[in-house]
Amino acid sequence: MPEYVIAKYIRLSLDDAKTDSMSIENQQLLIGKHLAELDMPDARIIEFVDNGYSGTNFERPAVQQLLELVREGKVNCIAVKDFSRFGRNAIETGYFIERVFPLYRVRFIAVSDGFDTINYAGDTGGMEVAFKFLIHEYYSRDLSKKIKTAQHEKMRRGEYVRKNCLFGYKLDGTRKMVIDEPAADTVRLIFKLALEGNSYPQIAKRLYNDNRPTPGNYKGQQKNSSCIWELSTIRKILHDEQYIGVYIAGKTTKVEIGSSKAKKQPESEWHKIPDHHPAIIEKPLFDAVQKLRSPNSTSKHKCGVGTNQRYSRADNPLKGKVACGCCGHIMSLSSTRNAQFQCKYTHAASDAECHRLSIPAQELTDMLCDVISKRAQVILNIDNLNDIDVMELKIVQQAEIEKQIEAYQNEKCRLYEQLVLKEITAEEYQAGKASIGIELDRLNYANTRLIAENEKLSATKAENDNLLIAAKSAAGENTLTRQLVDMLISKVSVFPGDRIEIIWKVTGFGEV
Repeated sequence: MPEYVIAKYIRLSLDDAKTDSMSIENQQLLIGKHLAELDMPDARIIEFVDNGYSGTNFERPAVQQLLELVREGKVNCIAVKDFSRFGRNAIETGYFIERVFPLYRVRFIAVSDGFDTINYAGDTGGMEVAFKFLIHEYYSRDLSKKIKTAQHEKMRRGEYVRKNCLFGYKLDGTRKMVIDEPAADTVRLIFKLALEGNSYPQIAKRLYNDNRPTPGNYKGQQKNSSCIWELSTIRKILHDEQYIGVYIAGKTTKVEIGSSKAKKQPESEWHKIPDHHPAIIEKPLFDAVQKLRSPNSTSKHKCGVGTNQRYSRADNPLKGKVACGCCGHIMSLSSTRNAQFQCKYTHAASDAECHRLSIPAQELTDMLCDVISKRAQVILNIDNLNDIDVMELKIVQQAEIEKQIEAYQNEKCRLYEQLVLKEITAEEYQAGKASIGIELDRLNYANTRLIAENEKLSATKAENDNLLIAAKSAAGENTLTRQLVDMLISKVSVFPGDRIEIIWKVTGFGEV
């Protein structure tokens, strides 16, 4: 007999953490107690926890791992505290419970809601369950709107609403921004160096040599990394008005309720309050730095149109796809005649493995074009990627088994009719029913295996179809285009010694 696996799913959002009844421990105890009452001692129990995630969507790591096991047929039962723990979106949650789980013969239990799919043969709870879905969704949306309204009201009053304070400041006991001297000293140094005419790379190198912790290092978020400053961080600090005492909030807003994605707000929508907190940088110094950094300021090199300007529009189909294999950062494309992909992250760290790591852009492009062309030809020369005969045979077998299942179910109904009409005795009915039950269990198990095998074959066929489409598209191109790169390549990692690794988008393209 195959192993019976029960998955406990537990979710705790940031708002739920304020309620003891919703704690991870209480959810574990409640689900564990219910499973113990079901008396399944031979079952293997696994647990999935999403801590700090909203239930309004399924962009959660643990729930995605759980659903992947369901698709692989490795989970037989899912137990949650209630419907809202699994999801607050009525449509998505209902889709999984009503369509996906029955397809994979997965039992679903919502303990507090008294719901167990084993009690709803051919049904999923009807209107009562549907209303519970809607209540959970509307509750979440209403709560999110109230929280958003409260946050904007706090912003209008100048209260600090973010979890982490701006680098250079800290929050006192009343949540007011006060200067954090060690970090503020680094901010002052950055402005001083900028006023002296140092470029962003020069400032980054000075900070690295002085072993000045980055904002991430300082807050303890990057304890094991070296103090390498990204140029974008320096640029952001030099342009942030909050360092002259201006309160700024509401720069971004969530794309939709429950989503972790945010979008930028126009400056007219920001909440800005001058003289809100102590200034680290005096306004005349801040203005002087802005004037130096202004794109309209006069260049130090009055030599007409420079190389950067002449090649600023130079593009490459791999731009944004090439990453440093050592530090993982995206490599920038230089604006020169012989453009190169360069790792700028460790530009200031002369002791880093990828310091000044680069690769000629045209060389990398030609190399990948050659690799793609050769792989495409190999794929197109394979006679048959899909084993159609096997697929068709299994479909026929599944249809035959389903036909036998239907026949046994009809036989079971006929047997009951014979009992009611007193054509057979109760003992004969029980014996016949038991015999039919054994056959139905055998057939259902065989059918479940065939369904899983057919789905796997279908998925493989879909992958192979995509592989053929990609190969045909690649074979028809003489150069590497952006469209071809977007279709085939997720990332190209460059390592010292001109070694590269390609992560392909199309399954199997890099394996032939």
